Parts: sequence; C-alpha cells; structure tokens
Amino acid sequence: MDDYTWKDKEYLKERMEYTGIHPQKFALWLAMASMTMFFAALTSALIVKKADFQTWENFKLPTVFLYSTICIISVSVVLHLSLVNYRKANFTAFRLLLFAGFVLGTAFLGLQLLGWNELKEMGMPLAGNLSGAFIYLITSAHGFHIAVGLLFLLIFLFFAIRSRKDPIYELKNIANPKRQFNLELLVSFWHYIDIVWIYLYVFFYLNY
Repeated sequence: MDDYTWKDKEYLKERMEYTGIHPQKFALWLAMASMTMFFAALTSALIVKKADFQTWENFKLPTVFLYSTICIISVSVVLHLSLVNYRKANFTAFRLLLFAGFVLGTAFLGLQLLGWNELKEMGMPLAGNLSGAFIYLITSAHGFHIAVGLLFLLIFLFFAIRSRKDPIYELKNIANPKRQFNLELLVSFWHYIDIVWIYLYVFFYLNY
C-alpha cells in the first residue's frame, strides 16, 4: 500500500480514537441540529401568525418553486454520484459531476430569485402582507445556507481540478482518504439542506 495513503488512514483513525466519531463530522451534526431548530422556529412562527385570520392572506405558491425543488434534488443525486466515482477512483467523472452539482446549485438560487419576482408580480412584495413576508424570510435564510454550500463546493472543485495530475494519488488511481472524508462531509451537508428545502416546499404548499 502507498505510504502516503497509509499515513492518511492513520490520521483519520487517530482523530476518531476516543469517540469513534471524527470531530469534523460531529461539528457538522451539531450545525445541522442548530439549523433544524432554526427552521423549525421559523415555520412554527408562520403557523402562529396564520392563526390570525384577520391579517393573513392565502395565495397560490409560484410554480417556479416546484422547479427549484426538482433542481435541488438533482444536486443531491449528482453529488452522491460524484462521491461514488471518487471512491472508485474515476476522477474525471468525479470532477465533472462535482462541477454539475455546482451549476445546479447556482441554478437553484436563480430559480429562487425568479420565485421572488413572481411573488412581487402577484402583489406580494417584501414589505407587503405578512404571509408573503414569511416566504421571503424563510427562503432567504435557506438560500444563505445554499450559498455557503456553494462556496465550499467551489473550493473543493478548485482543489480537485488543481490536483488532477497528482502523481501520488490520481495517476496511481488511489483515492485520497482525507479528500474522500471531506467530500463525504460536503455531500452530507448538501443532502441535509436539500431535505430542509423539500420540507419547506411541502410546508409552504400545505399552508398557502
């Protein structure tokens, strides 16, 4: 076995020696738990305000949000396939799928902006009725997390492209354990924010 690969595996093993859970993975779980409570609080506040029937106004959710839902599901699928190909040392497919995930994630944000524009055309501006304001608030909060995910995805993509001729790993068809672990964290984060959006879309659909 390649000496560098052995050292990387030993590094990961040492980091998990006492708890069995890598500190970075545990930190990600804590972040996910915090985000879950944050979005749960926002949707709970929406339900409370909706009970005030005198000021709440129902309207049809713009169809573009359905398209953005399909788009973000595609991100999860593409990034998962990227991880699978990396584990198989299919590095060209890995990079192409990683790039496709970045494009789809960016497209998701673009579709969200189109959804905001449709809301304005429906007479639901940001400073309008409270029912519309909740859509802006919650989608912008989720969009921020998407932007963070895109930033990390872009950084990962940059290093993946820069190291495409790495003689230690890629030219020997060996998957770097450190990079694989970081990729697993990245994919897990994207799966999470994708699930959050699916929940939010269903929640909006049922409450509007």
